[in-house]
Amino acid sequence: MNAKTIAGLVVLGALLLVGLSGFYVIDERQQAIVVKFGNPQRTVTAPGLHFKLPFLEQVIFLEKRILSLDVPPQEVLASDQRRILVDSFARYRIADPLKRYQAARTEVGAARLLEDAMESTVRQVLAKEPMNEIVSGQRAELMKKISDLTNQRALTFGLEVVDVRLKRVDLPQENSKAIFMRMETERQREAAEKRASGRRDAVKIRAAADRQVAEIIAQAERKSQTIRGEADGEAVKIFADAYGKDEDFFEFYRTMQAYRKSLGKDDTRLVLSPDSEFFKLFMDRK
Repeated sequence: MNAKTIAGLVVLGALLLVGLSGFYVIDERQQAIVVKFGNPQRTVTAPGLHFKLPFLEQVIFLEKRILSLDVPPQEVLASDQRRILVDSFARYRIADPLKRYQAARTEVGAARLLEDAMESTVRQVLAKEPMNEIVSGQRAELMKKISDLTNQRALTFGLEVVDVRLKRVDLPQENSKAIFMRMETERQREAAEKRASGRRDAVKIRAAADRQVAEIIAQAERKSQTIRGEADGEAVKIFADAYGKDEDFFEFYRTMQAYRKSLGKDDTRLVLSPDSEFFKLFMDRK
């Protein structure tokens, strides 16, 4: 093989390499911008095999899929001048590769532009609403407003916002502590009021119960006195009837009862005259 053949093969190989370097492939998940010396020349969105000028043009690949942006938590002042902590995220895609490249050469730069736009929109929308509406109100409507306004701003640098979500809407840490202390104080006050009310009710119930007990005891005593009086009357009547039937036996019976009451205990001592009427039954009657 002579020198001319070798030189021809080298030239042919170099031309082949140069020609191959001009081809590039875009898959379904990508889109691209062809730039020449840093200046955009054309946008390529169709997948497949494409050609560019070797060494003069470069291809910058961009995502065609939906991307996510997690916005750092930020404090927002609501319309009632109360501070809240908002944590949000967005889903977006590159709608215009040329505008996106002109606004930010890198994906990080484009995400930063969208983050600034979203933070500004969140403050703008939530500043018109009271805290109660933001925390527990129509949050879907607020997210729709934020999404629409953010999308209008994002379109200026080639991005389209697909969705915006508020992951967490809460009070700042210092506000949460103050509210917790206020809630705790309020609950303690309510508990003290309920305990005081319970003590008042207990006093009323106890007084009513004592009154009922006193009334029941009084009624029982009154009834017992009535029964006792009726019994005493009946006893007197019986004694009177018995006395009328046999006076001697009645006198004997009453004397026996007197002996039982007076002499029933072992240590009973009586100092009486032997001829006392009390001992008449112990003496022989003549």
